[in-house]
Amino acid sequence: MNAEPVVLAMAVFSLVVGLGAHVWQWRVDDESGSERVHLIAWLLLALFPVLLIFSFFPQSDFSAGVKGATMTGAAGMFVFIWWYGSRSSREAAVVDRLRRLLTARTREADRLRARLGAGGGQGPPAPIEETRVLPYRLAGAPDRRIVVVTGDLSEVKGVDVWVNSENTDMQMSRFHERSVSAVIRYGGARCDPVTGRVTEDLVADELRSRLGAHPSVEPGTAIVTGPHALAERNGVLGIVHAAAVHGTAGAGYRQVDNLARCVRNALARAEEVTGDGRAATSAILPIFGTGAGGAEIEPTVRTMVHAVLGHLSGEPAPRVRDVRLLAYTEAELAACEKVLDACEELVPAFVRPGGKPARRTRTGAGKPPKKRAES
Repeated sequence: MNAEPVVLAMAVFSLVVGLGAHVWQWRVDDESGSERVHLIAWLLLALFPVLLIFSFFPQSDFSAGVKGATMTGAAGMFVFIWWYGSRSSREAAVVDRLRRLLTARTREADRLRARLGAGGGQGPPAPIEETRVLPYRLAGAPDRRIVVVTGDLSEVKGVDVWVNSENTDMQMSRFHERSVSAVIRYGGARCDPVTGRVTEDLVADELRSRLGAHPSVEPGTAIVTGPHALAERNGVLGIVHAAAVHGTAGAGYRQVDNLARCVRNALARAEEVTGDGRAATSAILPIFGTGAGGAEIEPTVRTMVHAVLGHLSGEPAPRVRDVRLLAYTEAELAACEKVLDACEELVPAFVRPGGKPARRTRTGAGKPPKKRAES
């Protein structure tokens, strides 16, 4: 049972190289075009037992049938191991790939369910509890930016102008409703210090007086009122009430047709707000018409972002250069991030969870932003 050293060395060499190639092919992407490496790896692996066995037992015999053909001896063993090993390896790779795909799809479905606030269809999506600030700066103009702010509007401080998504009748929501209009109405009111009940409905009263004898306004109209109690509590200089939805008897509210005009008008009025001896430089807008108006979130965010970019990239330079979008729910946050991440005019300037900077490679990042055509 004396084996030839050269044959043994060849056997060991084929095993080592074949295993190395197989491990490399297994670790790379399944779609990287490594099929030839896969076949060569199994050819080398099949040589090892053939060389080893027939070097020790040169008189041994082996026969195998593959695809209707029968072979004997070393050739038969080689072909059988190569065919069976490569086929089994391919099948295992398919199973692994499907399992990885299933795991990724399951995680994506869980993430979307969480973001959409799916609770078995029970009630509206839950608000985001944490207040986060995600700034995106204009490429070439870092002092102009769009910022996503999460959570409750009543927790926002230091933003000069609050924009209220209102109806064309300018009828503010009741104090305890779940809307931006209600938050602004209650926050700006004078309340009893003991009971918390409203004693003077300051913002709504001023808004009604601004309307005068007019029962309603045209869609997209924006009207400025004072912040009243919100000035001391949240540092607000003024409130802009934008007619972003209009109602129909028996059918409820729907988003106005020209949403971009509504956003532009709101920001134009914000430019006029002054207080405490200074002019407003920042404003925050909710996602117009996606609550009671029932509009889809992502298309609304896309339209609003384009309108805001038109304001920020205007000449002469706007006074209000810090425009914030309020993402009250996970669905609104997901839509804001998706739209803003895809916007070539913007550069994210924050760190995402996990410590990775939210930056991406882009062309023309250092060029000044182009002025958008009015729509």
